[in-house]
Amino acid sequence: INPKKNQPQTHYFTMQTTLNHTPSTVLMVRPAAFGFNAETMLTNKFQNKSEESTDKAKIETIAKQAEQEFDNYVQSLRDKGVQVEVFQDTKEPVKPDAVFPNNWITFHHDGKIITFPM
Repeated sequence: INPKKNQPQTHYFTMQTTLNHTPSTVLMVRPAAFGFNAETMLTNKFQNKSEESTDKAKIETIAKQAEQEFDNYVQSLRDKGVQVEVFQDTKEPVKPDAVFPNNWITFHHDGKIITFPM
């Protein structure tokens, strides 16, 4: 409290250190069997069960579209100077939503790897 005016005093501080928490490299998982996942649909509001989720031809078309969108996004990031490490998902066991991580990780200069929940 400012004794002269009985008002709170305001203090301003400036950071002398620049913190860099923006990654220059990202890790992405390229889908191998992208599609509807009945196990996660109850907790994932972005999934909707439709005829497309049971029609074999449509499932394959959607999976191919997801792969193309993934590849386009990787290229877009690279065009902007972001280094992208791509890990290819495996067909078996089937992981229809492998492209969507449920954790995030950081890699540190001392070799430490830390995982965090989303």
